[in-house]
Amino acid sequence: MRATSQDYFDALYHRSDDPWRIAGNWYEQRKRGLVTAVLPRPRFRHAFEPACGSGELTLELGRRCDRLLCSDFSATAVEIAQKRWRYADADAHGTTCDARFVCMALPDEWPEQLGPAFDLIVLSEFGYYLDQGVLDVLPALADASLAADGVLLACHWKHDFAERLHDTAQVHAGFDKLKGLHRCAHYEDADFLLDVWSRESRSVAQLEERA
Repeated sequence: MRATSQDYFDALYHRSDDPWRIAGNWYEQRKRGLVTAVLPRPRFRHAFEPACGSGELTLELGRRCDRLLCSDFSATAVEIAQKRWRYADADAHGTTCDARFVCMALPDEWPEQLGPAFDLIVLSEFGYYLDQGVLDVLPALADASLAADGVLLACHWKHDFAERLHDTAQVHAGFDKLKGLHRCAHYEDADFLLDVWSRESRSVAQLEERA
């Protein structure tokens, strides 16, 4: 069974609603904290989180967004994430965020029909599973869906594992080539790589000075 198949991930989530132990693992908690800390704005109108998995990062993003579109091509993962959102304490994701969970396969079902609707797109821990053809078109799909003031974030594990199809640096390199996006944050340690690109070329401090 290929690691990129829906059956593979459905089987993982059938065995456990948290197959990578991301809920209570300090590494994962720290990483989620860094992901949200590097976002250049305190609040976003409409975010898209493909490959949301069990929804732990979704809860954190919900504190910063008015609306969230969360997807995964595993229907089981979508169900788990939706239940986690629904039954989490209100202060875990904020009561003002409207989250929608859908089963969606990339790239064919990427929500491009919405146009540049998202001012935040978060690509976390899934680029290295994609076939080369899908990985090649992913930057253009994200770019087309990103609003004029949009922010794109990518975060991926660096260590090798059996199901990996691409090196993490290779996954992020495609977004560096997009014109009109400026890398505004970069973090790397022994375990993972985190990059943020923005339509806005000015820094957070420069924008505050202007205000």
